[in-house]
Order: sequence, then structure tokens, then C-alpha cells
Amino acid sequence: MVWQGLIWYLMVAAFGAIGFGALRRLGAGVGVAWASARVVALTVCAYPAWLAGWLGVSHWWWIGLLGAIGLLVVGWQQWRDVEWRSLAEAELVGLAAFLLLAWLRWPVMDVTGTEKPMDLAIFSVLLRPGTFPPIDPWLSGHTLPYYYWGFMPFALPAKLVGLAPDVLFNLLVVTLAGICAQGAWAVTRALGGSRRSGAMAAFLVVFLGTLDGWRQWLGGTALGDLNLWPSSRQITGTITEFPLFTFHLGDLHPHVLSVPFVLVALFLARLVAARQPVRWPSLALLALVYGAGAATSPWSALPLGFAILLLLVAPEDGFIRPLGPSWRAWARALAVGAGGWLLFAPFWLAFHPPTEGFGLVTGGTRFDQLVLLMGGLLLVLVLLTWELAWRWGGLDLAKRQWTRAVWLAAMTAVAVVARRPVLAIVVGLGFVLWMTVVRGGRRHARPAFALAVVGLLLLAAMETVYFKDPYGTEFYRMNTVFKATHLAFIFLGVAAPVLLGWLLRRRKVAATFGAVVVLASGGAHLGALVMRARVAPTATWGGLGWMAPGERETAAWLRKLPPSTVLVEGVGDAYSDAARMSSASGVGAVLGWDNHEGVWRGGGINPETARRREDVAALYHAEDAAAVRALARKYRAGYVIVGAVEARLYPGPGLDVVRGAGRIAFAAGGVVVVKIDD
Repeated sequence: MVWQGLIWYLMVAAFGAIGFGALRRLGAGVGVAWASARVVALTVCAYPAWLAGWLGVSHWWWIGLLGAIGLLVVGWQQWRDVEWRSLAEAELVGLAAFLLLAWLRWPVMDVTGTEKPMDLAIFSVLLRPGTFPPIDPWLSGHTLPYYYWGFMPFALPAKLVGLAPDVLFNLLVVTLAGICAQGAWAVTRALGGSRRSGAMAAFLVVFLGTLDGWRQWLGGTALGDLNLWPSSRQITGTITEFPLFTFHLGDLHPHVLSVPFVLVALFLARLVAARQPVRWPSLALLALVYGAGAATSPWSALPLGFAILLLLVAPEDGFIRPLGPSWRAWARALAVGAGGWLLFAPFWLAFHPPTEGFGLVTGGTRFDQLVLLMGGLLLVLVLLTWELAWRWGGLDLAKRQWTRAVWLAAMTAVAVVARRPVLAIVVGLGFVLWMTVVRGGRRHARPAFALAVVGLLLLAAMETVYFKDPYGTEFYRMNTVFKATHLAFIFLGVAAPVLLGWLLRRRKVAATFGAVVVLASGGAHLGALVMRARVAPTATWGGLGWMAPGERETAAWLRKLPPSTVLVEGVGDAYSDAARMSSASGVGAVLGWDNHEGVWRGGGINPETARRREDVAALYHAEDAAAVRALARKYRAGYVIVGAVEARLYPGPGLDVVRGAGRIAFAAGGVVVVKIDD
């Protein structure tokens, strides 16, 4: 267990060492360069490899070595006279997050339940030879119609260490915690925050819980029995993941895979804005990381793009103007957006989600639900805007009180007219912060104000519009709230520590109170996980310990088969143990979780998945070997799995018929792999 984690950690750190010099050459400080170097180097290496895959190179990941060599050539001289103390500080931030999350996750290492098998299936496919777009592991003969780019940067280090996909899956979860903590630290330091602010941002982005944990505890639930799941469904009919829940759960969905790109893109935007004159390598790198983040999770494209725009066109002093002396900044922002899209055009041109447009929200979020979800961060903004509204009044006491009264009256009017108290509060806070950004002033904290505006804009958007997806009327805005609040946690998490530092110099008591509340808001959740954390002597990084005897060995054998291999295995509902072989091996199955195909492709695929489901059942219930072979050949399937899952789903004599329909290619425990000859 220890050696696997150590080898993987050192391998990823080695990529950080490769990218460090390039960032230093672009003008980044030692600490922030090291904190961002892993993401930058892995992205630069993954990009040419990905293009090679589109050009037909099946072992595309080795092309990434060209990117590593290029970064070494560019930056090796920057290692001279390095300030090791700053580098060690950035490394300790990431290492602490890596180790803490690993300890908290030991009891939940199994890659099963929720949608982990889906994520493992995608990762397993990318670790096998093949071109792009990758095959769909759960619908043979089709390519994957889902976001997969977030796994790309880790393919080369994964091939270099040679560990099993399920081991890499769990290592990747804690690695994301480490690089996200470092990324948040780098952004906050680049925004002008202190070391304490950087450490606070690193904690908030990875380990922040919610006030709902305190609600459960004060309601009589024992601390060790607190349940994070209902807290992640805080707003009715939606998903409201928060950082601690997301990283502890360990689903490697696009929204969490995109976080490192979002944070490093924000850091690079600050680097570009602060360095004059701007050099094209800085803009090109920013466009690449922004494009990678958008391709990893398209939900982040607009918020991250707007944040980059603000950081580039809103210097630390002066007004925001689309024309005039700052027109070059607007041109740079446009170049970053266009460049990010063009760099990843192969993905965007091949990606066709079943979009259904947008609609207007008919019932907003209750005030108490939002407070329980992110009340700590919102309290920071309330304290901040109260101080800003006071300062707008100048020196006259009556005028100061008048500005506050007008602000409060405006928010109340919006709440009454729109019947949306949450929207009124968010708009009111956002208005004050936005005016601070566009009017200039607040020099050192101004970029942090801009990021807070983006976070509030996300909350306002989810209260106004929703993206239409196939989840039904009860959950009509589930994904919209999910993605909006997830990104809001990121933007507010890196901005809040800097804003508290600004407030500390003016209202020490208020700033201290806000810091204590936001840090303690998730204390109950974190305390519950600490009480449940155990490191068993036999604990491993492997995620397939839940499987029946022989199934892990079977998955390992299947990984050695050619890329064109297709298998048949039991078909079950989502979140079940069906499709476990295709998930763990990356070998394409005739059908996996059919409802996910409907989500990925839209309702038009349902007749085909229904037909395949019936054919798979007919194969396992066949009365003669000829029928088994005919159904397998219909989908060009060369192997059929017979194990505990198939025995449960398709009981009867048909399983013996399947075993006799070909030769036994592999057997372990209670699992048999039958080779269907052409």
C-alpha cells in the first residue's frame, strides 16, 4: 500500500519538477510556480499525446514525453538559486491534503456504488491502446459521447508506474485533493493574500463542509453518525455537493476533474495581468489550460472564461473600460477564449450532447437551505459588503447610513416583487462587489472582489434559469444547481480569504468572526469523518475488494486482450454491480448501464439499448450453443463472462449452455470466460 502511494506521488511530483522551470521563466514566483507546475506540466504533456490519438496513434500517451522534453529544455536553467523554503511551503500544502484525504478515505476505497464504476470504465478505456474519440465501454461499436479529457493528463504517469486502473483511481482522488489545495494556495497568493490566506483557501477548496452537519449534531445525532449524503441534497430536488463531500465520495466526475484546471487558469490569468509587457507564451499557456478545463467540464467554460476576462481587464486600479488604454487587455481575453476553443476543436466538433435548451426557474431556493449549504462563505460577503456600503458614504455619518439603508431597501424590494429572497440577497451582495470592481479602488483586493462576483453570479443564475436535461419535472434543475454551487464554492473559496484579509485591516473583530465561522462551518462533517477514519493493516489502494472471488483476476486478464475485443456480461440497472468487467478492464461490453446511455445520448438510443438488453438475456437463457454463438457474433463479441452476477441475473440451465458454447479462455474462482470462436 505504502509503496504504491509513494511511487505515484513521486511520479506526479516529477512532472511538477519538469513544469516548474517553465513557469519561473514566465515570471511566476518560486512557491506559486511549484504549486501550479504539476497541472501545467501534465496538461502540456497530455495535449500533443491527445492530438496524436486523433491522428491514429494507438499508444498515444508516449507522445507526451515530447511535451516533457520541451518543458525541460525551456526551464531547466530556472532551478538555479531557487528559494527552497517557498518551494517546500507549497509542497507541504499539497502533501497535507493528499495524506489527510487518504486517511479519511481508507474505509471507502471500494470503486462501487454511486457512479464510480462509470468513471473507472472511462479511465480504464483510456489506459488501453486506442484512438480518439475513445470507444464507449458500455455500448460496443460506438464511441464515447461523454467528457473524458480530465483523465488525459494522468495517462502518461499511469503508464509509467504500471499500476492497475482501480489502484490508480483511488490514488487519483487523493492526488486531485493535493493539486487542488496547491492550486487554491497559488491563486490566493497571486491575488495578494498572505500565507495564512493561502492555507485557508487550500482548506476551503478541498475540505469545507456545511452548516447542515451542525444541524444534524445539535438535533441529536451522534457526531460519529453524521450523514454527509443528505447535506449533499440540501436544496430540494437538486444535488448540492460541497468540497469535503466531493473529495471524500471519490466519484471522478468531470466537475471534480476540472477543478485543477480552473484554479491554475485563474493563477495564470493573474500572472498574465501582473506581468508587463505580456508575452505570447503566457497567453498560449493560459489558453491551453482554459481549454482543457472547458473540455473536461463544459459547465465551467462560461464562468471560468468570465473570471479570466475580469482578471485580465480589471487591473488593480482604474476603471473597467472596453475601449481606451485597456483595449489590449480585452483583446488578450478574447484571444484566450478563442484559442482555448480552437486548441480543443477536435473534441468540441465530435461532442454532441442531447441538449434541450434553457428554461426559467419556477420555484427558487429557500433561504434556510442556502444558509445551511454555504452560509459561512456568504457571511464573509455580508460582512464585506456592509463595510463597503459604509465606505461609499464618504465621511458624512448620515450619508453612510443612508447608503446602507438604500441598499437594504433595494434588496427587500427585489425579494418582495420577485418572491425570491435568495435571489435578492445574492443580487444585493453582487451589486456592491461589482460596483467595487468597476469603480476602481480597493487596489490590492480588487481581483478577489471580481472572483467573488463570479461566484455570486453563478448563484443568481441558478435562481433564474436552468438547463433542460432528462431528469424529469421533480429534478428539473438538479444539474444546474449542482454545477453552479460546485463552481461557486471554488470561486468564493479562493476569494474569501483575501477579502477577509482586506477586512481585517479595517474591522478586525468582524474579519476574525467571519474567518472563524467559515472555517468552523464544516467542522461537524469533518469531525464525523475523522472519527470514522481507520487505517487497517491490510488496507490497499485497490478498489475492487468488493468483487466476488476470481473477478479481480479476470479483470486483470481481460486488460491484456486486444483493443478491438468485445465481451458480453450481465446487464443491470445503474449503480449496480453489473458491467463490472468492462468497468474494471476497459474492454468494451455489448451493454453496460443502459440508462446512462440514454443520459449521454438522449432518448433516441433507447430502442437500441432495449434490444441489446433483450439479446443479452436471450444469450444467457439460450437452449443450445448455436444460439449463444449467433447472438455473440451479432455484436462481434469474442468473449462471454459467466460469474456470480450472471448467475444472479440469469438463473437456470442456460449458463451451462453458455459454458459449453466455446472454449474456456480463462477461469478464476467462480468466474469463467468463454471464448466464442469466429
